[in-house]
Amino acid sequence: MKESMQKSNSSLSFKNGISKVFGMRYIFIWIFLLVYVIFIIISPTYRSISPFLDILRISSIGALLYLGLTWIIAAGELDLSFTEIAAFVSVMFAYFMTKGISIWLSAIIALCLGILWGVVNGLFVGILGLPSLITTLAVGAAAKGIMTTIIAARPVRVITVGPVIDKIVFGTILGGLPILFIIVLVIYLIMRFIQDRTITGHYLYIIGENRIASKAAGINHKKIIFGVFILSAVFASFAGILLTGLYQTGNPDVGSYYLLEGLLAVYLGSMIIKDVKPNLIGTLITIIFLGVLINGFTVLGIKSYILLIVKGLLLLIGIIIVFLRKRYGKSVLKNKLLKG
Repeated sequence: MKESMQKSNSSLSFKNGISKVFGMRYIFIWIFLLVYVIFIIISPTYRSISPFLDILRISSIGALLYLGLTWIIAAGELDLSFTEIAAFVSVMFAYFMTKGISIWLSAIIALCLGILWGVVNGLFVGILGLPSLITTLAVGAAAKGIMTTIIAARPVRVITVGPVIDKIVFGTILGGLPILFIIVLVIYLIMRFIQDRTITGHYLYIIGENRIASKAAGINHKKIIFGVFILSAVFASFAGILLTGLYQTGNPDVGSYYLLEGLLAVYLGSMIIKDVKPNLIGTLITIIFLGVLINGFTVLGIKSYILLIVKGLLLLIGIIIVFLRKRYGKSVLKNKLLKG
């Protein structure tokens, strides 16, 4: 009898372990690995590590852009201006350099101007309580309008952004691992610690789950929302500097490419690790997955509009699952959608 119970417990434990590994929290990671294996089989290009290292480099700039967005969505708000803030900083950085201002002073001024847009967002949304969708859309439009006027709608080309930024963007260590990816990974791990191990991180999710309850609990939601919008602008601004280094150009249209991907990374990433909540590790994994997907489609010669359709469908799936969790609760989702 005792042996039978032990075998039953052992079998149950094994099944639970399999269920966790292949459950909803990790299934997207397995899909990611499956897609990469398919690309390896189809294309000889993927049979070396070089393409993946290049993907990590390009994805790292997107990861900086979407870090603040992850926390903003976790808090129940939305930011549509982060890509335009990055483009604004990229253009201003290049513009100041062409006017004879030193590289470092140009970078500092551009960063400060970019962060100011985050302060504007934070004041209007966090302090005054205006709807984040319309507010950030307006702020993004204002940022784009100002920079386009300054440069007469033409990209600003630069000869160099300096050896330090060049080294960060294009440098490698440990046999080809991009320095930029290492930096971004460290930033993500630090911010993930804050997200999961500090009171501020817990408050962030409470505010996103139930704003009324958070107010009743005495949580200063205005201060936290104000802070996450500034944080988003900080990382978007640094991404803007790196974009100038990557392309040697300040382009006012560079941000438009990242908006759909940013929303996709956050909403699809919410299905990874945490219980259908926006989180940094999920965002980072999704960004790399998207990099593999985009690169693979390009290598295989698949039309760009097909990729756009795929992105749109993936974003829709992510939004639906997050919506269902908020609408019907965690238990219903687990029973109906998260089986496995």
